[in-house]
Amino acid sequence: MADQATKDSYQYRFAGGVFNSFVFTTIDNIVYEIKFVPSSDFFDAYTDLDVEVFEMVISVVEKPMPGRLPADARTAPTILAIFEDFYIPHRQALIFICDSADGREQARFRKFGLWFYNATRQSAGLSKIDRVIIDGDTLILLSLILSTRHPHRKLLVEIFMELGEEGK
Repeated sequence: MADQATKDSYQYRFAGGVFNSFVFTTIDNIVYEIKFVPSSDFFDAYTDLDVEVFEMVISVVEKPMPGRLPADARTAPTILAIFEDFYIPHRQALIFICDSADGREQARFRKFGLWFYNATRQSAGLSKIDRVIIDGDTLILLSLILSTRHPHRKLLVEIFMELGEEGK
């Protein structure tokens, strides 16, 4: 699907690399990079658990104008198409962590949830489990996305729900 576009999304390309990067440019010349960073270290303590886990990172790499990003109805469908292109054929576990650098993590978390549910991801056999972790003064919002038929689904959810609990 890479290098293809529909009327609802932008053309994107797979740039590859260690972080499995995809790139697209909006009509406003904003360049996005969507990365799927290998993050199996969340499950390092479970050596017999053969699972690939990735963090999905959405970054603005180039923005020609100052201030907030303009609303763009084609951005979300493009990100979802990239998600489907990378995730669905492989059925890995994916952890989505909202960037909190600018204090807008709650808006990102809400928007990602809307994208996920509005695109009827559940009909694709996917489930989304949400977590909030407080690390000092930082609120970390994250979601685990995995196949409802994943052979280690129950254990992965248990481990995910325990993330950030070590220090309590």
